[in-house]
Amino acid sequence: MKMFVKRVLNRLAREFFSCLPLKPIILFESAPDLSDNTKPVFDEMLRRGINKHYKMVWIVSSATEALPAFENVIYCGKNNGFFNYKLIYYRCVAKVLICCNDFFPSLRKGQTSFYLTHGTGVKNVRNYYNVPSNMDFVLVDGEGTRALGAYQLNFDIDKTFAMGYPRNDILVSPSRNIKTLFPGTECNKLVVWYPTFRQHKLGILNAAKKALPILHNEEQAQKLNEIAKENGILLVLKPHFAQDVSQIKACLFSNIKFIDDDFYRQHEISSYEFLANCDALLTDYSSVYYDYLLCDKPIGLVWEDYEEYRATTDFAVDMDYYMKGGEKIYNLQDFAKFLQNLAEGKDLLKKERAEISAWANYSRDGKSAVRVTDFIVEKANIEICKKG
Repeated sequence: MKMFVKRVLNRLAREFFSCLPLKPIILFESAPDLSDNTKPVFDEMLRRGINKHYKMVWIVSSATEALPAFENVIYCGKNNGFFNYKLIYYRCVAKVLICCNDFFPSLRKGQTSFYLTHGTGVKNVRNYYNVPSNMDFVLVDGEGTRALGAYQLNFDIDKTFAMGYPRNDILVSPSRNIKTLFPGTECNKLVVWYPTFRQHKLGILNAAKKALPILHNEEQAQKLNEIAKENGILLVLKPHFAQDVSQIKACLFSNIKFIDDDFYRQHEISSYEFLANCDALLTDYSSVYYDYLLCDKPIGLVWEDYEEYRATTDFAVDMDYYMKGGEKIYNLQDFAKFLQNLAEGKDLLKKERAEISAWANYSRDGKSAVRVTDFIVEKANIEICKKG
């Protein structure tokens, strides 16, 4: 009964607010809040002074937290109360809708919506993530990924635009010594490990049975820690936020550190700024692989559960070809070899990375946020000659 009442209220509110004239409002969304491809576009709009003419509304998890203050920028919580009329209002009257996680398509004539996505697909997510037909434009990273993006998201390829991901601009201009963020740890090189989602901490199984590959228990983790220590490498592991790694995370290691999104906030650094300043990346079946190709640094692919993942989830691309830019790690011995090569300055797959990067990425010029903002301004007819 409660859900029925909520649906009726939402429908009535939408019908009412849709009768109001459109407002000079630009709506923004991302997950986590104020991040991913949406945030650099927001920053570029601030730089251009668009907020002086349009109200900017960030849809966030909760508007009660301390959030940065900007002129003519407000925050609206997704989960604020049983009947979130404010969210419905902004969705109905905003002239422009920009999202990259939840879908905020155009609800009426005169609105223009942009889905900036959050990665070039590796896993097959067709029929899981379906872009609504009333989304006007969908961003893809490079010209080579247009067909893949359209297939994965079940979307008309003519509505895709390839301009590079704004969040990746930082990857081509590393500028910070992040080793200082880990005081007391001695290392020559820092490797970040971004494993893809495997199991939900609430017990929901996605594809693989183990929460983390290789690090099945404390004993395995201790062995890897010694390997990293011998090679002068600090291994920084950021699990998926929904992943349960509490057992391993509770252990204390000298050369393996766990971080989460709070780490980035505390040190005032974005996840991609952190990524840009690492010496190598470890991942598996994640789109971050394509992004990190822009850094032109070694990549290790932890593929211990590759066959298990393929059997349950499957992949959207030819993994042998498109993932050939990463050294495959199936066990602890392979892990040791990858870290040893890194310590000795051996870069085995530089040529292969360059080939795949040319297919996946639009450009290494660091100007994707500018291009995407130009595109949005043009297509949404954003006028800055009058006050909103």
